[in-house]
Amino acid sequence: GKTLAQICDGDTTKLSAFRALINAESGYRVSVSDLLIAAACRALQKYPELNASLQGDQIVRYESVNIGTAVAGEAGLIVPVVKNVQEKSLREIAAETRELFARAQKGRLRPEEYSGGTFSISNLGMFGIEDFTAIINPPELAILAVSSIRKKPVVVTDEDGTDRIAIRPMMNIRLSVDHRVIDGLLAAQFVGCLKRHLEEPTLLLL
Repeated sequence: GKTLAQICDGDTTKLSAFRALINAESGYRVSVSDLLIAAACRALQKYPELNASLQGDQIVRYESVNIGTAVAGEAGLIVPVVKNVQEKSLREIAAETRELFARAQKGRLRPEEYSGGTFSISNLGMFGIEDFTAIINPPELAILAVSSIRKKPVVVTDEDGTDRIAIRPMMNIRLSVDHRVIDGLLAAQFVGCLKRHLEEPTLLLL
């Protein structure tokens, strides 16, 4: 099959401030991975064609959003899966990922905890990777590759409509999709929705 990649940069200024506020005031801690899972879930709910799998020549769509996130474990990469993300708050996602990731790193996950995913995220930002393409986990139709946050010059528009150059923390996002099923327009719409939720993270609380 063919793989199509859709790429964008997301400004993480508000995301970082949102995360810092939650971690300081809420009594629980969220990671960038937690926010990515929550944002991906919102985008998958809006574009459910990506929350599906190709089984033989049949496309199976899922009501449950089960998001796997690649984690480095003792025996290499493993992908613990948070099930039914659409039913969980950010606090619940954070608690579940913290436990799953800790056990994944020690090789102590049960089989059902790293299977049944409907969408995957590979976040290599903590390793300083600037840009990479992740390989789709069949039978899933898409995977999101997230690179490190880098300060870059970007054009911003002030309230009076004036454009200026500013230095902003930008996160490189690359969505790989199975082009036999997902076309470029749908991939671009999904990435646009994801970017909006990462750049305006208070939307994750609505």
